Amino acid sequence: LKPFWLSDPAACRHHLTCHCRAGGAGVNVSGKKPPSVRPPWAEAIMAGEGIATLPELASEGDPAAATAAEGQAETEEEAKQRRIKEAVARGEAPIKPEFLVTIQPAPKQQDAKAIGVAEAKPANEETQNKPDDGAAKEPPAKKRRGMNKNKDRAANADAMKIVRASQLCSRYAYLNTCGADADNGGRPCKQSHDLEAFFAAKPTAIPEPCPVLKTLGVCPAGLNCRFEGHINDRKNVDRDGVVLSPDSPWATKVPGVGQPVGETNIFGYDLVGTLRKKVYDFSRSIAVAKEWQRYCSGANDKPLGSIVELERKPLDLKNKRVLAPLTTVGNLPFRRLCMKLGCEVTVGEMALCRSILEGGPAELSLLRRHESEKCFGIQVAGGDVEEMARLAQFIDEKVDCDFVDINCGCPLDEVHKRGAGARLMARTRCMEGIVRCMSNVLKTTPLTLKMRTADHEDKKSPEFGGRYAHKLVPQLEEWGVSAITLHGRTARQRYTKLADWDYISECSQRRNHSVPFIACGDVLSWEEAEDHKLHHGADSIMIGRGALMKPWLFTEMAEQRHWDISASERFDMIKDFTNYGLEHWGADARGVETTRRFLLEWLSFTCRYVPIGLLEQMPPRINWRPRPYIGRSDLETKLSSPNASDWIEITEMLLGKVPAGFNFVPKHKSASYENKDTKPPTLAPTSSA
Repeated sequence: LKPFWLSDPAACRHHLTCHCRAGGAGVNVSGKKPPSVRPPWAEAIMAGEGIATLPELASEGDPAAATAAEGQAETEEEAKQRRIKEAVARGEAPIKPEFLVTIQPAPKQQDAKAIGVAEAKPANEETQNKPDDGAAKEPPAKKRRGMNKNKDRAANADAMKIVRASQLCSRYAYLNTCGADADNGGRPCKQSHDLEAFFAAKPTAIPEPCPVLKTLGVCPAGLNCRFEGHINDRKNVDRDGVVLSPDSPWATKVPGVGQPVGETNIFGYDLVGTLRKKVYDFSRSIAVAKEWQRYCSGANDKPLGSIVELERKPLDLKNKRVLAPLTTVGNLPFRRLCMKLGCEVTVGEMALCRSILEGGPAELSLLRRHESEKCFGIQVAGGDVEEMARLAQFIDEKVDCDFVDINCGCPLDEVHKRGAGARLMARTRCMEGIVRCMSNVLKTTPLTLKMRTADHEDKKSPEFGGRYAHKLVPQLEEWGVSAITLHGRTARQRYTKLADWDYISECSQRRNHSVPFIACGDVLSWEEAEDHKLHHGADSIMIGRGALMKPWLFTEMAEQRHWDISASERFDMIKDFTNYGLEHWGADARGVETTRRFLLEWLSFTCRYVPIGLLEQMPPRINWRPRPYIGRSDLETKLSSPNASDWIEITEMLLGKVPAGFNFVPKHKSASYENKDTKPPTLAPTSSA
């Protein structure tokens, strides 16, 4: 202990633990009770307020001792470094103390005897609550893993069906007439044309000018639009107030709500029909697949080789800022936002091979491309050689893209059941056949491949912990890929633990040719991206979750600076996403709710961003989890909220009130951000009031 009892040694009450100057260790100088009159600081100690260790207390008796106490006291910088070290050790973001919020634990129920109150209980409570010895106990609920299921969003799907049924015919709503003439041999329209019933049931308009009208000059949602500004006397008009009709020039410039301006890969009914009826001519790809089968059976001595590289479009992926293919949240509006913020290469959401070949509209919509995406690739997943060869032919002939990416990294069990995703890495022969056949069928479009370090660790191979991506890298070069992307985790890990960049570096060194090597995993700052390119052999960095948390990361990488973005700037980005979504999905009730759903999915990720102005240490890390904190403004606090109710309030600022019965469950959930004792964040059904 420090020599605090300086002015009155007789006041010492520390007995054997004392080292005060009055008598040395273990000596009680006075040998009697402390005097009744003590200094104020002594009274504070005796009252139980703690041992006085502050220099100002020591200075009352001895200036020399005060100097010594100051030397022993923790400086402000030392306290800061201690806080940072302790927070990082716990996996927490080192947030400045003034922004942290202390949450008091719920008080425990006090024992009735301790407080002297007898609690009244029903006479039969003991018999009611006593378990029956013969009754079977319920097993504990299993912990849910992976994505939330479709059944969690069944109520929203039912609500969307009701909304769709209440809308007018889309052509009638846009051009004020349907144009379907069943009497003259035309196809009859099955949608509603009852204006009176429609306007009677239509919800109150969102009191904002239509953003689609502002951007395009006309709103193809027409009378179905939820916004104001282009409905006069129950007629849809353009920005100049001219009533639209089938003869209007707008009918050619903006075909309709299902054909957004500036988007490609919108397939007509005839083409989709040939896929569904299985009459599309796949003879070229079938011939290539048969050649591969002959090689596997031993009839051919040499495997298929890729076509001459000079015939293909040049694919430059070195030193590029690449957005990863992101299921659900990597939709076209989000990719547009990332392009605006400095992204250079985008990849569409993973599309299943078989669903495309069957003409599935949902899967075909994943191939859409916006004109702002200067370098765009589509990612496909499949586990059958002939099917993937057919898909390659369809893409080569009908799809506008700069490269095709094979998914060998998806960790989902549903994809693994098809032999696709990361499971394909363990099926080396099939993987070779898919790469060789697709590379041969694609005449002008380069082929790339994205994989993880392994599907599951190979226990028979102790090298690199059972991971085997380093063996596949040189083989993929020979089979015909034009670029390789590696995610530094196994499929078993999903997104737990940190990406292994040392192993990524090892895989990069296994290349025999100059094939571009793209790496991804846990990048959340431009310093990390530059460090990985400099020390881990990455030609480019692909950004996944980091872009969902802070899409302006591409701006930071381009300008090599940290952006302490304000809440208003973040909200402007949310506005941009909303406007892009309304252009893509439409401004009618269905499009508004679709935009809301995908905006909520994105907000469930971006709420994890901790403003760098609140951090005590830079750069931020993706594995840091924040303690409860408040932002520098009310909007910043709301944007950082993990509660679904707050996310919905943000969407209501831009898209109006949610419909009756609406609830939201994020499709992607993270165990790291979810309390083990709580369910995924949801909002109870709400009224439309």
